[in-house]
Amino acid sequence: MKPQTDRIRSSNRLSLLSTGLAMLIAFILLMVHQYVIGYQQMHEELRTEAAIIGANSAAALVFKDFKAAQETLGAVQLTPRITGGALYRADGERLAAIGDWPFPTWLESSSTGTPLKQVDTSATAKKHWLGEVLREDVSMEGSQVGTLLLHVSFTSLYWRMLEYALGVLAIATVALVLTYRLTAGLRQRMVRAEEQLQLMAFYDQVSGLPNRSLFERELRQAVARASREPKGAALLVIDVDDFKRINDTLGHAAGDQALLMIGQRLAAVLRSGDVVARLGGDEFAAILYGIGDPDNAAKVARQLIEAMTQPLLTTPTPSHVGLSIGVLLLPCDENDTTILLQRADMAMYVAKTHGKNSIRFFSEAIDAQVRKDLELEAGLRKALQNDGGGLWVAYQPQIHAQTRQLAGVEALVRWRQLDGQQVSPGEFIPVAERCGLISELGDWVLNQVCRDLATLRTQGIELPKVSINVSPHQLLQGCGLVERICETLAYFGEDPKRFEFELTESALMDEDGSVVLDAFHAAGFSLSIDDFGTGYSSFGHIKRFYVGELKIDQSFVQGLPEDSENAAIVRAVIQMARALSLTVVAEGIETPGQAEFLRHCGCDILQGYLLGRPIPPDQLADYVRARRSVE
Repeated sequence: MKPQTDRIRSSNRLSLLSTGLAMLIAFILLMVHQYVIGYQQMHEELRTEAAIIGANSAAALVFKDFKAAQETLGAVQLTPRITGGALYRADGERLAAIGDWPFPTWLESSSTGTPLKQVDTSATAKKHWLGEVLREDVSMEGSQVGTLLLHVSFTSLYWRMLEYALGVLAIATVALVLTYRLTAGLRQRMVRAEEQLQLMAFYDQVSGLPNRSLFERELRQAVARASREPKGAALLVIDVDDFKRINDTLGHAAGDQALLMIGQRLAAVLRSGDVVARLGGDEFAAILYGIGDPDNAAKVARQLIEAMTQPLLTTPTPSHVGLSIGVLLLPCDENDTTILLQRADMAMYVAKTHGKNSIRFFSEAIDAQVRKDLELEAGLRKALQNDGGGLWVAYQPQIHAQTRQLAGVEALVRWRQLDGQQVSPGEFIPVAERCGLISELGDWVLNQVCRDLATLRTQGIELPKVSINVSPHQLLQGCGLVERICETLAYFGEDPKRFEFELTESALMDEDGSVVLDAFHAAGFSLSIDDFGTGYSSFGHIKRFYVGELKIDQSFVQGLPEDSENAAIVRAVIQMARALSLTVVAEGIETPGQAEFLRHCGCDILQGYLLGRPIPPDQLADYVRARRSVE
């Protein structure tokens, strides 16, 4: 309690000193400003008064009328700021004087004609801080007839400054006292709130469980403890299956209810000495101490899955979820908590890809995945060495939304292994990117497309446009990629304007790829952004790189037209694209309702299973002929 009190007192003193210093600086600046403004205003008024006195005394100076001059100067004493004055004829002789100031008998004449000049009175310089002598030339009909000297006192100005200073100080003192009292109480509350926040920072506000920060602290302790105890420990990373569906269908309030109940069920299964936490989103984690045999960890994981078999009593309807669990046994060859969580998370990811409500140990899952990736890499490398043995290109039609004519096709690489099994592009393309085969694969696809176009041309088929996907990894080759594409097309005699290259949004965000994109445009190729809306690019990037086409990702097309949010996104993208004169392509169209909705919104080109599946080149010729007969 004493450190907290000392902290509050120190904070209050610091606040008081800083506030006082700030107010002192402000006070000095205000006084300087007030003095400058008051001095300027006083001079303006004195200039006017001097001009009036000079004009009234012109006749007296001309006729050397001492009495008239003395009467004119007598009016000067009615002004408190003017304590004396003297009138001098044009030859410098003093005609009249009034007041205690020692005006000279003779005055050196001035030919400058500058009004209101300060007189050098060095003999009385010690009194200058109290006032000064001002000079005004008196003229009649354009000729100078004399000079007026006025002695001005600053006493009234200083009194006004003193009154202003006292008023400001009084206000500042009240403000300082109020500020001190206010900040003292406020800082006490802030210190207490800060301590509460430090406690709250380690616990999740939705589930009431420890959060990632506290869990990582516990995991560091678990690593040290597992290295000392013979039975070790286990780290579990738990992902909730189908949680997104709860948020999407029932709302985030129901999602929070589900997270709270999931956390309670997880905690109920574990022992009091174990730790369970919510890492974020729909991901939880647990530490099991003294686990001993790996089967015990698997047994606890299955109990966690079984705890979710009963529906969650969310509002307004119950919900059902599952768990995908990755398990990492401790101790292991790593002590860094980040790496440990990554390993368990990788095991969880493998479990999730193998179906819901499954468990995977890190070693087993990673080994299996690595073996599979190595097999795919070896098979793909062999296929490319054998001139694409097992690889072929499928073509999916793209149809004009309004005219329903064939607008072009998208070339999609496919792979059939020697045993006849088809490998999904989602599996072998990431492997090709990781092992450096993507460039060779891209070259093969372009060559095969050119060969297929030549074959179709012999059958009287000319495709309006061919779209080919370009991996972000291919852009790392620089402008050499574009040069190689141009050489290939020139070899086969193909027109570059017929080809369009589809890029992901990440390509626009990569500064290293900007030169390559400019090279694509300079070579005359059209550029299209694939899966638009799933990345972080902007229309500014699209305009910068001369993109001519946007492909709305199929995730936004799914659920149309019933999904109001997706419908709003699609409408907005189409409207903005049309304003920038961009062609809009919608992919993943599977129902007539989706096609009609997109057509009504002004989408230019449609693509999807409803209009045509990806087909081999020999079937493409029949498709084009059939399409022509319908048109």
